[in-house]
Amino acid sequence: MMARMSKAGVVVGMAFVMALFVACGGGEAADTRVADGPPMQMAPGTPMGESAEEHADHGLVAVTEDDGQTIRYWTCVMHPSVQMSEPGSCPVCSMDLIPIYEGQGLTLTDRQRDLMPVRTEKVTFRRLEREIRTVGSLEYNETTLAYASTRVSGWIEHLHVDFRGVKVREGDELLTIYSPELVAAQEEYLAAARGADGLSDTHLIALKQMADRTVDASRRKLELFGLTPGQIDSLREAGVAKTSVPMYAPVGGTVIHRNVSKGEHVVRGANLFQIADLSSLWIKADVYGFELPWLYTGQQVDISVESMPGQSFTGEVTYIYPFMEAGTRTQKVKIEVGNADGALRPGMFATITLRPTLAEIYARERRPDEPYACPMHPWITSDHPDDCAICGMSLEPTRLGIAANGPTQTVFACPLHPDITQAGPGECSICGMDLVETEVPAESVDDPDNAVFTCPMHPEVQHDGPGECPICGMDLILDASGIHEGHDHGAPARGGTMMAIAPAPARGPALIFKYACPDHPDDYATVPGVCQEDGQPLVMTGEVLAVPKSALIDTGLRKVVFVDRGTSGYEQLEVEVGPEAWAVKADSASAGRVRYFPIISGLSPADMVVTNGNFLLDSQTQLTGSASGAYGGALAGDEQSSAPAHNH
Repeated sequence: MMARMSKAGVVVGMAFVMALFVACGGGEAADTRVADGPPMQMAPGTPMGESAEEHADHGLVAVTEDDGQTIRYWTCVMHPSVQMSEPGSCPVCSMDLIPIYEGQGLTLTDRQRDLMPVRTEKVTFRRLEREIRTVGSLEYNETTLAYASTRVSGWIEHLHVDFRGVKVREGDELLTIYSPELVAAQEEYLAAARGADGLSDTHLIALKQMADRTVDASRRKLELFGLTPGQIDSLREAGVAKTSVPMYAPVGGTVIHRNVSKGEHVVRGANLFQIADLSSLWIKADVYGFELPWLYTGQQVDISVESMPGQSFTGEVTYIYPFMEAGTRTQKVKIEVGNADGALRPGMFATITLRPTLAEIYARERRPDEPYACPMHPWITSDHPDDCAICGMSLEPTRLGIAANGPTQTVFACPLHPDITQAGPGECSICGMDLVETEVPAESVDDPDNAVFTCPMHPEVQHDGPGECPICGMDLILDASGIHEGHDHGAPARGGTMMAIAPAPARGPALIFKYACPDHPDDYATVPGVCQEDGQPLVMTGEVLAVPKSALIDTGLRKVVFVDRGTSGYEQLEVEVGPEAWAVKADSASAGRVRYFPIISGLSPADMVVTNGNFLLDSQTQLTGSASGAYGGALAGDEQSSAPAHNH
């Protein structure tokens, strides 16, 4: 048994040796020397028993002279992952390692270029923008909603608004109500008034003051029951209590809810009508998390509805909610749209389109406190009224309450209740939202002694210094009309000290924008400066250095591109890019919107990047270890050169 196995092993061993002899160039193996290549010499690591000429038949390139070039590392043409600091043999296949020089790019032969159609594009400045499309439904503007409720119990005698959809003005009569307790309160007031009138000639001052206080108390009771000062005055003139008292609309708008009928008995506090002002509506839309950096408060949006095709409405982002929807992983955004003509109606579905430019977002992140911007070039901003350096248009205010003309001053106001203002940061006394810094027209308050402190809940309470409201105990705040112009960035604290407000830190990467001279567009730079021709300041054009998305190879950990270096071949570079955006490409046959990435580092203007065939170039680089002259790789080399003799 052992003898038969030994004989079989000998036969297999002899067959393996013969096959190896043929593969290594024995017999009639073809000559595989590289055409027009340098003479082959014995390289370190050559197997014993082989001469330089025999080893040259393996198709290897063994370089012993660097010709003044710096060798980066040594690699194997069959296993480019092997990188050694010294020459030797491949630990995988025992083939001789070849050198890879500094600055050596991937070069292609004519046949390789025919097999691999490579297209390049110049890295240049482009105007990048992002289009965000989402949907939402039109809703009532919650800040305009109001209830008409009764403060007394009684029976409805006359109902003037008896269906939904009726438009009313503030002060219009909605209904009349008979209330026994309201009639009793009127009789009480008339009795007190008659008693006070009877004591008009008395010399008892204390008695007269008590009668007057009784009249004021009964009058205050009628006011709390909902009667207006005019109604109370007419009641005193008539001298007779009214059995039916009208109820008026608290605000103007459209009646969207009715909860009362004629003859119905209602209790105190019942909400009888709900009124909404439809001159402005809200849209609550959802956007994805990766689109959030392209949004900001005050951003203009385009709105369209199915019922009015071809028409577009303009809205404004008024609030970005500080949380994300856990179920959908989206961000809720509130958009306000004007509806003066009533064409839009609550409940309609709307399509929202936002087209922010990269320069616009960059300018807001780098200079978030600039209150003026150009409507056509939003990245052109200023801290005072001025003209756009590009188009010459007047800069428009970007904050709530800024006057287009005249001096302004800094205050902190509520986004939803602009009347709530104060000198420093705080919270809105109505809704509790954080006050935001804004600009309002400056008034004649040069004298700090003219500062007025008032109560948020009782504006009639005014003092010339900090303190507490004698009615509700709230801290008094500095009235907007009493802010000194020098207090632009601080708020008086207790004790009279100023609290400094640190500027918002800049966010986002340092992109490479183009700054050009308005009169000499060819004179540009990538940083702010002055024109070389006339010394004028360079203006940001809104264009950013960008590379096509098709030029990038995203490995997950890094992004690389191939740059055409001409005779030096194709060089692989690692780049750092910003957020993906779009550009209108009209300078080629494939005009249209093309995806681009703004460049942060790695490329310079006028670099030629490969936009088609870069993945084949990458595979060729992996196969050859960036040494295409040594081995043709998957695309083969010259037609007259044959494949290496080794078959691994």
